[in-house]
Amino acid sequence: MEVFSPDACPRFTGAGQACVRNTVKNSRCTACVDACPTGAVTLSATGMIAINPQACIGCGYCFFNCPTGAVEGIATVQRPYRGDRLVMPLSAIVPCTEELLMWHSEYGIRYVEMEPDSASAWFQAIAVLNIRLKEMCEPLWSVLPPCPDALNGSRRRWLQLKKAGCASGSVAAGGRARRALFTQISEYRPDLDKDRCSLCGACVRVCPEKAIRLENSELMLNPIKCTGCGNCEAVCFEKAIVAHEAGSTAPTVYGVEQVRCRICHRDFHAWSLREDKCPVCRRHTFGMREA
Repeated sequence: MEVFSPDACPRFTGAGQACVRNTVKNSRCTACVDACPTGAVTLSATGMIAINPQACIGCGYCFFNCPTGAVEGIATVQRPYRGDRLVMPLSAIVPCTEELLMWHSEYGIRYVEMEPDSASAWFQAIAVLNIRLKEMCEPLWSVLPPCPDALNGSRRRWLQLKKAGCASGSVAAGGRARRALFTQISEYRPDLDKDRCSLCGACVRVCPEKAIRLENSELMLNPIKCTGCGNCEAVCFEKAIVAHEAGSTAPTVYGVEQVRCRICHRDFHAWSLREDKCPVCRRHTFGMREA
């Protein structure tokens, strides 16, 4: 089976400013670390992303799993396709499920042409993909034998000819792009412990996807937009919110009240009209803000 050379793949060089670990203290996000199949991406002693360039194989798994698109140095792989199928030569490094989902949505890919006796890793990748597609009620992928060619692969390369009707392309990467395309199911869901929440609004301000909204008389948690970055958990003083894996897309809406603080005289959101001190004044004991 013809394959792409892994040496041609760019390497992960670092996490940019969009990385939640660079913007939010105590962030728990380990998406790139968990996705890396070779252990090239790790956390340093200070909690920052560290990369071992010798171990990186340029697979792009970190790129497609990053919730904020902060991965630098990686480019999405150009893959040959024809119509609704990926065709040979296939890459030696099998794409992750998240990349295949983007091919499914952006290009309408439903098949992979390959030689059955020499692509076991691709078979496994398609099987895992089909589990996800079945959960989403999407059409499944199938494997087809390669179309017979008049010229063998080496002679075709020598003549610099392309397969009839073939093109090459790449897909958008990152959790944000994937959430924009697959709105029928959520990958993560922010859940709130109302008894702990003080409605301070920290999670609303720090969420890069606007999945948490506090406006007028309601607090809305929208799982369709959530990418599981964990920013909300990192900044919550009361540890009242958590983003966990879930499949429901229904938003959670809480009714809230607008009240004026008797100490600082500022309007704030509260669960009840009986509350008379805003979250900031409640944390400042002995009337410090009033003085």
